[in-house]
Amino acid sequence: MTSTPRLTGLKGMVSVLDFAVILACYFFAFQVRFYKQIPDVELNSFLHYIPWFGVLGLVTYHFFNLYAFTGRVSITKYFYNLFIAHVVIAIELILLSYWLQVFILPRSIVILALVLQLICIIGSRSILLYMQFKMVGKKKAVVIVSNTKDESTLVEKVLSKGEKWFDVKGIIQSDGTEVKNEAKLFTDIDLFILSHQVDAKQKVEIMRYAGRESKEVLLIPEFYELFLAGAESQQIDDMLVYSVQSPLMSRVDRIVKRTVDLIVSIALLILTSPIMLLMLVLIPLTSNGKAFFVQERVGREEKPFMLFKFRSMVDNAEKNTGPVLAQEQDNRITKLGKFIRATRIDELPQLINVIKGEMSIVGPRPEREFFVNSFKQELPDYAYRFKVKPGITGLAQVMGNYSTIPSDKLRYDLMYIKNYSLLLDLKILLQTIVVVLQREQSKGVASHEIKASGKVARLLNTNTQVVIPKE
Repeated sequence: MTSTPRLTGLKGMVSVLDFAVILACYFFAFQVRFYKQIPDVELNSFLHYIPWFGVLGLVTYHFFNLYAFTGRVSITKYFYNLFIAHVVIAIELILLSYWLQVFILPRSIVILALVLQLICIIGSRSILLYMQFKMVGKKKAVVIVSNTKDESTLVEKVLSKGEKWFDVKGIIQSDGTEVKNEAKLFTDIDLFILSHQVDAKQKVEIMRYAGRESKEVLLIPEFYELFLAGAESQQIDDMLVYSVQSPLMSRVDRIVKRTVDLIVSIALLILTSPIMLLMLVLIPLTSNGKAFFVQERVGREEKPFMLFKFRSMVDNAEKNTGPVLAQEQDNRITKLGKFIRATRIDELPQLINVIKGEMSIVGPRPEREFFVNSFKQELPDYAYRFKVKPGITGLAQVMGNYSTIPSDKLRYDLMYIKNYSLLLDLKILLQTIVVVLQREQSKGVASHEIKASGKVARLLNTNTQVVIPKE
C-alpha cells in the first residue's frame, strides 16, 4: 500500500502524460466529429470542464491499479483492467452529463475520445512495461524455505507463475544452519525469495548479505509485520520506538461505512431486482430445491448470522460429505449454478444481509464456523478478521482467487483492515467488476494444482538443496 520515492516519481510523470493524452484525444475527437467547425456552445462547455475530464480519467485509472508499476505485473490482467477502466469512464461521463446536465458533451465525442485514449494509453503503457521488464529483467533466484512440510505451495507458485520473472537456480530448505554456511554459493544470484517460516536468524543473515551485495529480497511477511506498515515512530527519551495500534476502525469510519453500505446496497437491490426475480423462477425450475440457500456464517466479533445466497449446487450438497470447499470440476454444482457462480449472481441476496447490518459491501469474506475453528488453530492471527464486518467482496477476492490458500487470503484481509479508507473501498468495488468479468478467479481448487503441489512436496523431501533442472 506504500510506494518508494522512485515509484512515486514515475507515477507522477505518467499521470501528467495521461492527462495530456486525455485532453489531446478529446480535442482530436471534436475535430473529427465537427470537421474543424466546433459549435461555440459545446466548445465553451468542454473548455470550462476540461480539468474535470482529466481528473476523472486519472482517478479511474488509479482505482483500476493502472499506476501499479511494480515491475512484475500480469500483462494480460493489466491491459484487461485498462480496457474495463475506459468502459467505466465512458459510463461515468454519460451518466454525469445526463443526470447533472452541467456540461454539453455528445456521446459520439465520449466514445471516439475514449477509443483514441485506449489506443494511445495501450501504446504508452506497452513501451513503459517493456522498459521496466528490460530494467528489472529475469533474475537468477534462489527460493529459501523452512524444512516444514507445508512449503510446497510457495515453491509451486514460484516455479509455475513466476517463470517469466525468475530463473530459479535452486531451492534451499533451511534448518537454521545451511543458508549461512552456503552464502558463498550466492555470488551469481540476483534475488532471494524467502518464506515467512524461515528461522528469524536466517532471515536476518540473508537480508544483511543481500544488502551488502545489492541483491533483491522478496519476503513473504509474517502477519504481525503487516501491522508495522505505516506505524508511527516515537521516542522514549533517546530511544526510537514504533507505536503499533490494534487494527480497528474509528467510530467516524464505521458511521461513514454503514451509511455508504445502505446507499449502495439499496441502489444495487433496485438495479438488480429483475435479475433476482428471474433467479427466483429459474433455479427451482432447473433443479430440485428452493431458490435461496441459507447458511450460518461467522460475523463481526464472531457472532453467527444467517447468510443468504442463490443456490448454485444441488439441494443438500454436503449431506454425505460434510463441509468441503468447491472444486474446479465439482459435480455438485448445477448447470445454472456454474453460470451464476462465475458471474457472482449467487452473491446478490447478501445485499439483504448488508441492509440488516450483518455484513458490509466490502470486507473479509464470511466463513462457516467449521472452517473458522480450523483456520484459527492453523493461523492464530485469524481472529483479527472479526474486528470488522464481513463483506460481499474484499481485497482478498480482487487480489486472489477462490483457491488462494487461507494464509494468503488472511494477509490481504489484515492489510485491508490496517489500511481501511473509503477510497480503498471504492477501489475494491471497481476492481470487483474485473473479477466478475474474469471467470478464472471464481474457479475452485484445480486437480492439476493439487498434483503439482504434491510433486513439489516430494521434491522438497529429497534433500537440503534442490537444483531445478532445465528442460
